[in-house]
Amino acid sequence: MATIKDIAKYTGVSPTTVSNVIHGRDAKVSQETKDKVKKALKELNYTANMGGRLLANHGSKIIGVIIQDTEAITEEFFDNPYHGELIQALEAKIKDAGYFMMFHRVANFEEGARLADMWNLEGLIVSGTSSNDINKWQTRVSVPIVFIDSYGKGMNQPKLNVGIDDRVGASKMTTYLMDRGFKNITFIAKSDSPSDWKGVDLERSLGIKETMGKKNLQPNFISVPTTYKNYSAFVDEKLMPFVNQDTVFFCSSDLLAVQIMSELYKKGIRVPEDLSIVSFDGTPYSKYATPQITSMHQDVSQKATAIMSLMTANIGSKKQGFQVKEINTTLIIGDSVK
Repeated sequence: MATIKDIAKYTGVSPTTVSNVIHGRDAKVSQETKDKVKKALKELNYTANMGGRLLANHGSKIIGVIIQDTEAITEEFFDNPYHGELIQALEAKIKDAGYFMMFHRVANFEEGARLADMWNLEGLIVSGTSSNDINKWQTRVSVPIVFIDSYGKGMNQPKLNVGIDDRVGASKMTTYLMDRGFKNITFIAKSDSPSDWKGVDLERSLGIKETMGKKNLQPNFISVPTTYKNYSAFVDEKLMPFVNQDTVFFCSSDLLAVQIMSELYKKGIRVPEDLSIVSFDGTPYSKYATPQITSMHQDVSQKATAIMSLMTANIGSKKQGFQVKEINTTLIIGDSVK
């Protein structure tokens, strides 16, 4: 690969002049010399060393994006379209702000922290971390960290966080279902037990419980296995008893709703004739499912914009206060409710 010295030798000008032309500092360089250097750059296939240029300007311009996924080893991350939408939206907003994105999926905090230590990051975006790890992140990493959909208290409260009001979103959906006459609502989320629910799943379950409680009603809470290969037995044992009981399954994500609908279809159960299903996120999965799933939509592009707004406002800041941005949710009505 050609270097600045190679270009200088080829054109007969100084390396400093070549560097000035490359970096746009060419006000005092004659047009003839500029044209000569630019022609040589093209003929010799010169490629700028971006790492050196960026570090010379006292900043890597790299924003790290880490998804902390405890199921990383056993689950395929991109099964969930929400994550794909989020990563694409973040890449676009990071690029628009003049930065580069470095993405990693990690199984735990320790793995993520090691990766963050390896790179000269200007900021870090973290999604999927547990409330117990928030203070670890904020203590270990010196650059601004914007958390996504994180909940915590005291020392484990995120300083910078962007999310949605999950409790309010779940309440909106529950109100819609109750207005349709449903009194039996079953919330389904991944974990070994409902007592293990944390973060968004816990907040959504509380939103359902509080809203139904105003009408002296109680929801059912069911945990689903974390791996899809176990769903057939799960549907037989846990969900089939609710069929034809005027029940609605409120799934914690569009992906989970589609997976459950698929298993029900194999067993001859029709949605919404035999039971109703709703979900959260409003991803393409809910839109393209048959029937289209009624879902609580969150605008991922708006979310990414809010994340980068917090990030750019805090890069270089020595003192960060607590800043939270919440994105509104919108009920998208499909054909999955009787």
